[in-house]
Amino acid sequence: MFEEVAVPSNKMIGEFSQKPKTDAYFQAIDAYVMGLGSVKKELRSQLSYSVNRKFLWMWAYEKTGDGTLYLNVALDHREDFPGIHRVSQVGARRWNHHVVVKSLETANSSWLQELIRKGFEFSCR
Repeated sequence: MFEEVAVPSNKMIGEFSQKPKTDAYFQAIDAYVMGLGSVKKELRSQLSYSVNRKFLWMWAYEKTGDGTLYLNVALDHREDFPGIHRVSQVGARRWNHHVVVKSLETANSSWLQELIRKGFEFSCR
């Protein structure tokens, strides 16, 4: 006889208060983003920031307890920063830059702030 085993779900979340490491990364990034200018913050299954259209999404997975924050920054061209996990072209002039943040050093890094600033500027056009 086989016993049925429950498969854990990886529900995407955008609220990190129950994940102290992830929340620390989010707080560092949020402080930078909110200082860029007129930015609207929205919280659903993920946290997103928008200026005309969404330019930055952040989320963790419910089952990720190790302090990992996932970001997606949209630009109209490809950027090749060394900390970018993956880049995917999703339209003629739209590239999604995926970043995995596993340290406060990465969350506060100048290269990540530059990428986020470029996403903000792209959204302002």
